[in-house]
Amino acid sequence: MTLDRLKILKAIIFVTATLVILRLFYWQFISKINDTSQNLNQDEIPASRGEIYTSDNFPLVTNQEAFLFYGKPKEIENPKESAVKLAPFLISEKFATREAELTDDEKKQKKDEIKKQEESLYKKFTEKYLYWVQIARKIPLATKQKIENLQITGFGFENDEKRLYPEASMGAQFLGFVGSDKLGRDTGYFGLEGYYDNKLRGKPGRLGQDTDPFGLPILVREFRPLASHKGESLHLSINRAIQFMVEDKLKTAVEKYGAKDGTVIVADPKTGKILALATYPAYNPANWQGYDENLYKNKAVADTYEPGSTFKLITMSAAIDLGVVKPNTKCNICTGPRQIGGFEISTWNKKYYPDSTMTEVIQHSDNIGMTFVAEKLGVDKFYDYLSRFGFGKLTNIDLQEESPGSIRDKKDWRPIDLATASFGQGIAVTPIQMIQATAAIANGGKLISPKIVEKIDSSEDEAIVKPEETRQVISPQTAAQITEMMVYAVEKGEARAFAPKGYRIAGKTGTAQIPVAGHYDPNKTIASFIGFAPANNPKFVMLVRFTEPSSSVFGSETAAPTFFSISKEIFNYFGISPTEK
Repeated sequence: MTLDRLKILKAIIFVTATLVILRLFYWQFISKINDTSQNLNQDEIPASRGEIYTSDNFPLVTNQEAFLFYGKPKEIENPKESAVKLAPFLISEKFATREAELTDDEKKQKKDEIKKQEESLYKKFTEKYLYWVQIARKIPLATKQKIENLQITGFGFENDEKRLYPEASMGAQFLGFVGSDKLGRDTGYFGLEGYYDNKLRGKPGRLGQDTDPFGLPILVREFRPLASHKGESLHLSINRAIQFMVEDKLKTAVEKYGAKDGTVIVADPKTGKILALATYPAYNPANWQGYDENLYKNKAVADTYEPGSTFKLITMSAAIDLGVVKPNTKCNICTGPRQIGGFEISTWNKKYYPDSTMTEVIQHSDNIGMTFVAEKLGVDKFYDYLSRFGFGKLTNIDLQEESPGSIRDKKDWRPIDLATASFGQGIAVTPIQMIQATAAIANGGKLISPKIVEKIDSSEDEAIVKPEETRQVISPQTAAQITEMMVYAVEKGEARAFAPKGYRIAGKTGTAQIPVAGHYDPNKTIASFIGFAPANNPKFVMLVRFTEPSSSVFGSETAAPTFFSISKEIFNYFGISPTEK
């Protein structure tokens, strides 16, 4: 029995000695190899985020000085006293006003929050095995200076910049904002901040203390930071002057026409570059938490809607490109309403134009004429051109949350679906898809993917972002014919009184009823106008869209006047003189 115990004791001594030797080997060799990387008990030092500039190098988004506040529990001499002194500086900003301005309820809330803050800080300061603990982020300079004046040992600061928006809410929906992810790291959401988050965020540094293999701090070793690396900056195609003017005009128009919201996109049809993109109502990204989260969505790329009569341009483009109709082809069924698949199709104003040419069908925005065109095309050919123009798929614009729209499967199309789709009902598109498709008409039939970022740069190099020319969707001859039909529609159509004199503008109105519970509400519409100018050498393509305008349901009385008002400003900005008296 004694011999067995002796063997067990020897075995225990042997195992213990082996473990000690292995641990010593680890300390002497393995830990040395990994000393600079795996042996640090660290927390992140946030990197300086990349800026976002307009085409004239004005910063729409930059960084403001702020600080990460941390403590070193091993060096804090009086944790309780330190917690009491620091708590008032770290409570919510809503209590940052003068004491006299707070209500009785707010004073109580402030007192309760200070008490909770004291308890939280004391817990952090007395953590036995922590050498470094994060206390607060985004501390402004003024607060930092007040804390430093307390002269409490065991605390420090690192740079922790926060986003600054010199133009406040300008471009809010395409910019997005920076919040925190579930780990507390700065993260971009929506728009450019979301789409380019990995490039903008940079590489964080580390701040911490060497530890032994058991994870305990080695207090005689150096407390050392590893530097962070700044993120890449974005240079946009956004023209600041046009963006400002568009936002101003849009806000005025939404309020004037009593619309729920409005969207304007202005692009260069030859390059796909976005010159301005605005949605109203907007929000201030610097204080995004204080706004309804529905405002974060960029309706220009995320909203789907039935385009109504603006879509007649796409149907007519397909038909003329295939040669099934010509601009002077006459409609022999445009004498009155039609019955298709048990449904009645009529014109928007109940007026009918027998023997209308295709040019006049676009001018009058004639639904009956468009069913004539659709039947000439047939489902297969029409569906093919929808795909070629980019509907039902992403444009790949470099903004987060883009929607592909919605077009039902071709096998599910009935005769009535072909008829209604020809004038923009029963299909869902996005504003940016309509811009891309209309730009193809403006630039000779080439479909080019839209882009908002022109250049990405960092401290190392610079990368040019080029829009992709994807395909020739219609011939240059077709594009020229559709352009002339659009010019005729502007000069002879319902909105001609608003058009600036002396300019050849190609355009088309749209008024789409909004589907509600299986039927269309006649009093709720999407009013829009899309076009480009000057027609012979387009400098811009633009879409104006309003949701549920209350002053008038028609695009010709809301969106069209806004389009022409903005166009006048753009003509002046580019120095484009009228060519006709």
